[in-house]
Amino acid sequence: MLVPVKWLEKYVDISGLSLKEIEECLILTGSNIETVDEVLEGIQKVVVGRIETIEQHPDADKLIVMQVNVGEEESIQIVTGATNCFEGAYIPVALNGSWITGGVKIKKGKLRGVVSNGMLCSLEELGFDKKQVPKELDDGILILDNSDEALAIGQPIQEVAGMGDHVIEFEITPNRPDCLSMIGMARETAATFNRELTWPDMEIKHQEDHIDNYCKIEIEDPDLCPRYAAKMIKDVKIEPSPFWMQMALMKAGMRPISNIVDITNYVMLEMGHPIHAFDFDCIEEKTIVVRRAKRGEVIKT
Repeated sequence: MLVPVKWLEKYVDISGLSLKEIEECLILTGSNIETVDEVLEGIQKVVVGRIETIEQHPDADKLIVMQVNVGEEESIQIVTGATNCFEGAYIPVALNGSWITGGVKIKKGKLRGVVSNGMLCSLEELGFDKKQVPKELDDGILILDNSDEALAIGQPIQEVAGMGDHVIEFEITPNRPDCLSMIGMARETAATFNRELTWPDMEIKHQEDHIDNYCKIEIEDPDLCPRYAAKMIKDVKIEPSPFWMQMALMKAGMRPISNIVDITNYVMLEMGHPIHAFDFDCIEEKTIVVRRAKRGEVIKT
């Protein structure tokens, strides 16, 4: 069970406690810890920048030359082959003399004769596993979300959307399934340090109708599934989830897919209760049937 510390802090106040105290005391109260890893470990002098201008490289069709504002008196020039950059984009910039994942030092240099004073970073270059990176960013630079105007040019990348963090990996034994969630580990932490547990706000807004008017639930095997709950959500637009949610999922070992899939995965990790979103138009006879598999049955997911 991967538990990002900043996600844990949403449910229990651990202020005043060092990471070492948290680790040692949770082990003493029965929560076995496998590893504690630092997110963005070894990353130095990587800051938030904004692309001001983009021009074609004079001697290379696959390279572009951009001026990037990194909070200094003058913009710096960077040459890149990234294809997802655009003017006005906020991006992580590894400055001259910076360090990225793998102990790689970035230095000022020339690409096909044009000076480049740094490098734009992808999630992999910041230390994230390729399996956890959203597919649209597989081969591209990380574009930072500044829709709420929260980013500051020149800000260290560790301060963006909780990226700077530690992830604790717990070994959950078969007799403690209640710990297979962020809330579960927050409860253990609250008990260990005599702190109050804070549950997430579960207020339901704009309830207008009842699910029975849209979909029927049939449970054929109540011995395996005594209860199944369903809710209809209308007027949904499929798009990327907010960056803070993507970051939380990646740190917890999951790849962001879309807002709907990410919400279900986020709540599953938060509460320890599996949930799934169905496309209403694809539900045959508007009925969800809960049953055992049939002998020889093949299911394509």
